[in-house]
Amino acid sequence: YLDEVERRLRDINRTGEIIRCQKAVVPLGKVLGVRAFDLQRVVDMEPGFLAEGGHHHTHDSSITSVGIQKEGTLDLARLNKWMGTLLKERGVDIYRCKGVLSIQGMKEKFVFQGVHMTFNGEPTVAWGEGEARVNRMVFIGKNLDRMELTERFDACL
Repeated sequence: YLDEVERRLRDINRTGEIIRCQKAVVPLGKVLGVRAFDLQRVVDMEPGFLAEGGHHHTHDSSITSVGIQKEGTLDLARLNKWMGTLLKERGVDIYRCKGVLSIQGMKEKFVFQGVHMTFNGEPTVAWGEGEARVNRMVFIGKNLDRMELTERFDACL
């Protein structure tokens, strides 16, 4: 399967380096300060790139983001049920979600990210002494209902 993914990446970008990794752990020198964007190379590949009116695209107003920021601790069972249902029913419309959550009974911050129906998260560093346990999460997607997402989140507190 990995070979097929790499073939598809090569179809998109023949010159980009593919770095195999797990959970995005790569040497920082491979991704920071690499000067990967070369304007001359882009102009050579697409001569009209800098021309007036040479860049055409449209914005889809149905794609928005919804951020939630609330202090408190979340009930893990209710959170799992809500997120599982949300991603199952609306996953194709949720392009990206990520956040830092305060889970009841957990000393560590729970950091998560998701793309469509895929979700991954894990406890990370401990909440600081006296630090407010503020939950922060954001959804990016199509036809997101801010009120519904906020109400369902609040039901997990």
